[in-house]
Amino acid sequence: WSDGRDTVARMVQAARSLGYEYFAITDHSEHAWASRTLSVADVPKQRAEIEALRARTSGIEVLHGVEVDIMHDGSLDFPDHVLEGFDIVLASLHDDGGHEGTRLTERYLTAMRHPLVNVITHPTNRSPGARVGYDLDFDRLFEAAVETGTAMEVDGAPGHLDMDGAVARRAVEKGVTVTVDSDCHRAENLARQMEFGVGTARRGWLEPRHVLNTKGIAAIRDFVARKRARR
Repeated sequence: WSDGRDTVARMVQAARSLGYEYFAITDHSEHAWASRTLSVADVPKQRAEIEALRARTSGIEVLHGVEVDIMHDGSLDFPDHVLEGFDIVLASLHDDGGHEGTRLTERYLTAMRHPLVNVITHPTNRSPGARVGYDLDFDRLFEAAVETGTAMEVDGAPGHLDMDGAVARRAVEKGVTVTVDSDCHRAENLARQMEFGVGTARRGWLEPRHVLNTKGIAAIRDFVARKRARR
């Protein structure tokens, strides 16, 4: 629904063929720098498509999520009443707004404190060989992630590989829960990009116990519910 190539059904079929217990669809919100984005008006239509897919698909749970942009003041691209309807909410900072590392860190901290944000994705927004990414205060981010019950992502897309192994190792040493995700826009790349994510995590000596999505679907739902219960 945003900048992916394949349909939701095709992506879920690919995930099911890999033996996944669950799979999250997380398109970009309106202000993301993407070729297409998911508008607030389209959210009910996408939800209806996913609900219909759930009804005719067995052997895999399909989560309706979103990758919502963190705005210049730390607020989120979608209002709370829209975010409440998603099974899981990822938050990304794609537009630095010309801000220095201290201001960028504060924007992340504001998003982490939001009770509907479950995962901070590719935190430095780096691109290997192209840009080094944001200069963040990771000690403050790790502390906030633990305090708020927010996970941080190891992203398997070749254009990110973020958090890298060294940063991911620091994260788990501080007690942060990590996700390892494919950030995949094409069904044919799903397995490969997840392998890249796992490989990046292994460079940081992460183990399955550190990674949220090595656990079953009940643990995922519980992770989301615990933070929302703080509202």
